Amino acid sequence: MNTSHLVGQSVQLRIESLDMAVTAVILGVESAGLWIHKGDVVENIMASKGGAGAATSKESAVFLPFSKISWLMTEIRESVYQKAR
Repeated sequence: MNTSHLVGQSVQLRIESLDMAVTAVILGVESAGLWIHKGDVVENIMASKGGAGAATSKESAVFLPFSKISWLMTEIRESVYQKAR
């Protein structure tokens, strides 16, 4: 699956351990998953598991394996759509 076009984009995704979709910015792509800006994603995961707070790591990114992503949506930009025609 080619996901390199997602780098730098804000996406909505559903992580299997969460009951709701979250918005995240894709920072990087690997063959096994995505590097996303940590932001609210980690806080939502911790809250869903009954955690008291977010992870204390100072890292700004977290790796999310494709196996943990139920679905992902992004806005299709007109220029990309035109190229696909």
